[in-house]
Amino acid sequence: MAKISRQHIFHAASASILAAALALPTSLTIAAADSRIPNGRHDGASAQRTDPPPSPPPTPSEPKKPTTPPFSPPDSAPSSDPTKPSTSSSPTSPGTSDSTGPTDPGDTDGQKSEPPPEQKEDIDQATTALTEEKERVPEELTSTVEKLITIIDMVEDPRTSPQDRQGVTESAKNLSTALAAIIDPKTPPGLRKELTAIVKQVTATLKVVSGPRVPTEERSLLILVVARTTSTLDMICDPGTPRTLRDRMIAIVKDTTDAVENGRSGPQDSSADESRNAPVVESSTQTAFNTLLPVSSSSDIMHDHRTPPADREQLAKITQEVSALLKKISDPRTSDTERSDATKELEEKSTRMKEQQEQAATAQERPEESLGRAAALCTSAIFKSTPESALRSGLKKLVPARWKDEGIKDFWKAKASEKGNDTLDVLAQLRNNEQTQGPFEVIPLVTELADLVPHDRLFGSLGASALYCEQTATYLDEEFGVTAGTWLTESS
Repeated sequence: MAKISRQHIFHAASASILAAALALPTSLTIAAADSRIPNGRHDGASAQRTDPPPSPPPTPSEPKKPTTPPFSPPDSAPSSDPTKPSTSSSPTSPGTSDSTGPTDPGDTDGQKSEPPPEQKEDIDQATTALTEEKERVPEELTSTVEKLITIIDMVEDPRTSPQDRQGVTESAKNLSTALAAIIDPKTPPGLRKELTAIVKQVTATLKVVSGPRVPTEERSLLILVVARTTSTLDMICDPGTPRTLRDRMIAIVKDTTDAVENGRSGPQDSSADESRNAPVVESSTQTAFNTLLPVSSSSDIMHDHRTPPADREQLAKITQEVSALLKKISDPRTSDTERSDATKELEEKSTRMKEQQEQAATAQERPEESLGRAAALCTSAIFKSTPESALRSGLKKLVPARWKDEGIKDFWKAKASEKGNDTLDVLAQLRNNEQTQGPFEVIPLVTELADLVPHDRLFGSLGASALYCEQTATYLDEEFGVTAGTWLTESS
């Protein structure tokens, strides 16, 4: 990646601490309850405050337990230069080389420091709901809800990427749905017990994956996995959901978040005996890590009300089998032989799951969107699920010149432009944490994205939003004679 011309960092901090500070607040370690005013927000905290000097990463309060190495690509350690993105390999993108963008100028409308207004509104709504529910939940959940409120407060920090902020806020809203059901006296005792366990587990997982030990790109992926996985909680809480489907969805939420937490909370160092088995363990954990995003895509498709019931049932069945294998592989008590066998089975069942995902998604009845709207929805889904290093490399010839000068931290989402169907407004966060947007032509943008996410990974990466990419590809083919990678050639 070309060097960034301005560095918005603290001059006294070490590079490793700065890398964590610029990605997400140093740690989402839970603050004392009296650090918030009654409505759950930090007293005196302002989005435009002067950033205090970063403090050293906290020492974990819990003793280390012997686990397999964390789910992370072998080369995913944070960069020593906080101005450079991670060069970690990715389960969702073939390219991780990083470079700033192009020479094409573009008008941008910057908004420094403040998180986007719509995200501030989402944070306020989530915090308000959780604060009200905290006063009504069983006593055993009070401290958990307090932790969750603090996690939400922390991501309001302007240094947090919009994608991470959105993922944490969505997860909190999903958990708020579960809390409402727990409070409801009509909820069956058995379901209330399951939901209580889920709220505790997901909150703990959010804390772990948001910590400073998790590389930036890996953190964003894991937060997305948690948000998608918990999206089915409203169906789990719905009395009209069939019992078998509910049980499978509960198992998927528990197994997937357990796999995420176990994979990320283990010690980085291993003993001499463990190191001899490192290649086997590394291969298994890498395979499991690569499967987390596809599993969460199943939840996204199942949650979509347009998915036919029969297809939802079949997808839930195979996804539960895959999530159970993920949990087994990540469990430190699993022997090397059992882990190796589970990995082989995981690869076979993951292939079946991805086939079922495409079948379930394409069975949906959806209205045909305009080119601009379909392209925007497709682009936003790719931004959300694809590593930033891959996006920066793939789109380097398309970004506005000023983005190149400052450096891009997070491609957030795209919106259909008022200028016409051939242009999208792309929203992004720059390295100086400025929120900005610029115009991108649909054809070159979509064709580059199609190279980053080929058809064989489309549904596993994007879930139901993959349909918008196929619809966009159809428009480009029929109206402009342009081919969008393999999006149509492999699905026709």
